Amino acid sequence: MKIRLQQRGEDVETPWAEDLGPVQGRPGARRVRIGSVPFFHAKPTYEDVIVVEPDPTDGMLMWDGHGVAFEEIGSRIAEDGGRYALIIDYEIIDASVEDTFNRLDLVAELAGVVLEGCYGPKPGKPGRAYLAAPNEMAVADVLGRLEAAALPVKLTLVHPTTQAR
Repeated sequence: MKIRLQQRGEDVETPWAEDLGPVQGRPGARRVRIGSVPFFHAKPTYEDVIVVEPDPTDGMLMWDGHGVAFEEIGSRIAEDGGRYALIIDYEIIDASVEDTFNRLDLVAELAGVVLEGCYGPKPGKPGRAYLAAPNEMAVADVLGRLEAAALPVKLTLVHPTTQAR
């Protein structure tokens, strides 16, 4: 199912989620597990469980961060799925974009990292991908595993801005 994530009407996006059932005592509210990597929200992310409620304007199931600071966003998540978000830019060097991205996705999957493309590379502009990595895997480990595959791609870390985690 599609749900809506937002922060007080800003950063609106609609990731996929798995319906886990109703929330007792809250008519229309559902517990859902996020099934894709959101682009505008570092948290919640893939595999996090959140409570969504029908938007009064259109009925779509929605989660709102209510302006909570990122450091406290855990208070808005019912169950942490144990992942954090990374953003990488990628430049493909003399190879098929589709084949190289598919191979990069497979390398990520084998490392236990979920990778989703945001947009593909264009001449003079890198592509962008969003990842959800297990909390126990450091940023440097994620990048190291992707780079160890020796694919014809140059990776640049966009978020987090440092490799410390």
